Amino acid sequence: MFLHIGGSQIVFINDLIGIFDYNLAESDSVNKSIFDKKGNINKTAQKNGSDIPKSFIVTDSKVFVSPISPLTLSKRQNNSR
Repeated sequence: MFLHIGGSQIVFINDLIGIFDYNLAESDSVNKSIFDKKGNINKTAQKNGSDIPKSFIVTDSKVFVSPISPLTLSKRQNNSR
């Protein structure tokens, strides 16, 4: 199964590690360290530059930024199982 994370980007659920709130990433040192350690943030999940990032999705190989809220993505993930 897969999870649509915005735009034309999908993530396979088996590769999914976590869905996190983008706004908390700057204030939470644990979430910020995910960005620092991965270092390969893929912003292709955004439809265009005017979309405000609301979540980031961590997979086995990449970190994706999405304009879709973490709650909505979580519901999508649960519905696809």
